[in-house]
Amino acid sequence: MLRGLYLSTTGMVVQELRQEVIANNLANAATSGFKAQTATLRSFPEMLLQRMEKGHSAPVGYFSPGVMVDDIHTSYTPGSLEETGRTTDLALIDNPGSTPAFFAVQAGGSEAYTRGGSFQVDANGFLVTQEGYPVLGDYGAVYAGTSNFKVDSYGQVIIDGQVVDRLWIVTFNAQDLPLLQRRGDNLFIAPQGVQPLPVAASQVRQGWLEKANIDVTREMVDILAVLRTYEANQKAIQAADQILGKSVNEVGSIR
Repeated sequence: MLRGLYLSTTGMVVQELRQEVIANNLANAATSGFKAQTATLRSFPEMLLQRMEKGHSAPVGYFSPGVMVDDIHTSYTPGSLEETGRTTDLALIDNPGSTPAFFAVQAGGSEAYTRGGSFQVDANGFLVTQEGYPVLGDYGAVYAGTSNFKVDSYGQVIIDGQVVDRLWIVTFNAQDLPLLQRRGDNLFIAPQGVQPLPVAASQVRQGWLEKANIDVTREMVDILAVLRTYEANQKAIQAADQILGKSVNEVGSIR
């Protein structure tokens, strides 16, 4: 009976974590370049139960203590493109079979990476993210002057017909992609030992945005399934608690 309580409890904890992941996906459904996450699960290692009796033991069988969240997987599949007509909106188009490219930005004292190209020009004429992080180019922070600048398919920033900079667009080896860490504000950072690589194949499209790669309908179906599974585990715990209560207060009482 106590094992049933443990199983149901681990099930409820896992569903809470899954709900947080799905809720975060839904909250960012309108965030340009956002990459959906999925919680992957696995069971705890099985244990061999044995019955101890008069100094002898006999195997009862294997028992799994429940499930746990194994990892939070990020899907880097590209989202669909949406035309906005704004010169400060930029989208990255990856060649088929290549690893995804990222814009590089200066976030605090470190370099961070994003697929979200909803930029703006700040009061000093620099191209920045919605949160104010400078977008990086070959010469540091990209100076755009006004919103009349142009960006060609190679990422070159053009003002009055002159190339003034080129966007610093990077990618990562396929084995390094799962190691990228979310920083918040739709940014990723590379842990120590993971190096960004310059991109030559991806194209930049000005006046377009990459939408989040989220299937809202699927996410809604998943969150309903999570709630139902959570409720089922909750009812199992309530039933086990009632049986334990009867065992202690009724079956075990001396009359």
